[in-house]
Amino acid sequence: MNLIVLLNVLSLFFCLVAFCFIIVYFMKRPSFRGEGTFLILLALIPCYVNISNIFEHGLLIDYFDEYEGFFKDLYAMILLIFLYISSIKKEQKTRLAHEHQIKSDLKLKSKLLTEIHHRVNNNLQIISGLMSLQIESEKDAKLTSSLNLIQNRIQAIASVHKIIYGSPNLLYVNLNQIFTLILSNLKITYLKENVDIELRELVEEGLEMDLDRAIPIGLILNELVSNCFRHAFKIEHKGIIEVSLGKLEEEFVLVVSDNGIGMDVDSEEKGIGLMLVRNLVKQLQGTILIGTQKGLTFEIRFPIKNMNPLKI
Repeated sequence: MNLIVLLNVLSLFFCLVAFCFIIVYFMKRPSFRGEGTFLILLALIPCYVNISNIFEHGLLIDYFDEYEGFFKDLYAMILLIFLYISSIKKEQKTRLAHEHQIKSDLKLKSKLLTEIHHRVNNNLQIISGLMSLQIESEKDAKLTSSLNLIQNRIQAIASVHKIIYGSPNLLYVNLNQIFTLILSNLKITYLKENVDIELRELVEEGLEMDLDRAIPIGLILNELVSNCFRHAFKIEHKGIIEVSLGKLEEEFVLVVSDNGIGMDVDSEEKGIGLMLVRNLVKQLQGTILIGTQKGLTFEIRFPIKNMNPLKI
């Protein structure tokens, strides 16, 4: 047996061993089937070449030699295909790893943002609680009234943060929930003293707003309804306060009205309440209309789409 035949026998043996290993790995790893199929072919084609050389140099039979060139070309083509598929799979694995990392980072940032809103809400509640203690200890009615107003504003801001950290969406917040929570706080504050006043709510379902405009609209609602409770009705007089929010074309429309004694709008311009409302409406890039017939009506319109969105 000459050296060429011996080398081809050894090569054939190693190719068959490689073929067996590929088959076993192929069975254990179903995800390897794409590359594995080409590896099987890459292990079998050299077997044909080795057998052809063994017959040619050992048995002097050159029958297989006629197709040897074709199988060598086929081997080169399959090798190129295998390398291409292998590179594609590596790119896919890298991309999937990056996507997984991005999702993990987003999940972490969402948790951090949620925790921030949660802590802000807790801190505001602590401040509100301290103010409650101060209010209870004060005997000056005017000072107590001012502190109650400040406390309600703090509660309005806290209500928005409470809704945000309980929401799965950290970009938009449910206006129905904000309105319900703020109005509930105002009822607790004022209806115990004004049992003859009825608060009616009509808020369209499914309304959402971006976070950077949620606090201004919450403060506007708190300010207008608070003013209705405090100034619209004389003592022991019955009255109705109506709050409605909906969409009209490309705008949100908020209407707060009462059937009370009304007010002189010009005389209230110096007060912080209406000034605060006007500034907040301007911040929302909206408009405010005030009607003084049969009580007082505030109609506020502002765009549904935020012209200066929050960038994260």
